[in-house]
Amino acid sequence: MRLFVAIELNESVEESVREFIAELRDRASRLAARARITWAAPERLHITVRFIGEADEARSRAIRSALGPTIDAPVFDVTVEGVGAFPPKGAPRVFWAGLTEGRAGILDVERAVSGRLESIVAAEERPYSPHLTLARVKDPAGLRQVDLLEGLDSRHFGSVHVDAITLFESRLSPKGPTYVPLQRTALRRRT
Repeated sequence: MRLFVAIELNESVEESVREFIAELRDRASRLAARARITWAAPERLHITVRFIGEADEARSRAIRSALGPTIDAPVFDVTVEGVGAFPPKGAPRVFWAGLTEGRAGILDVERAVSGRLESIVAAEERPYSPHLTLARVKDPAGLRQVDLLEGLDSRHFGSVHVDAITLFESRLSPKGPTYVPLQRTALRRRT
């Protein structure tokens, strides 16, 4: 099974992002009709805390056990705001929504989760950059991020109250992945 740890969004932010993705999709089709872009489905929107990857049943049990106790990090709110692309220059591979207020809280949670998983899961090679993925670009076909995102970079999507993380299984199918929640772990205030 393919696993990852994420922060779930509330319905209000999901709806706001869904409407924005529709706007972005229309813009992209006008600017580069041949671009091949996979847009995030509203039911699959989340903030990835840690990608784990493939895990057999024994490793999955160890991951669940490691994530089981309450995370010693305070609950917080995170604001979803602004848009951009990876890489920041050149042909876009990913379009994302930014995380402003509360970003430090996400970084604290990521450190806590990674610490718990360090003996089970290999360390990430790239530095953690929290964001909300809107789309993945398979072939930009001339699509320029500066044109697509013009005037949209300060878009505000709302805030999410973060009081837990969720371990998900990603089940792949021809219709795209389905994310199945396996376990929620609460955050708590430090004493």
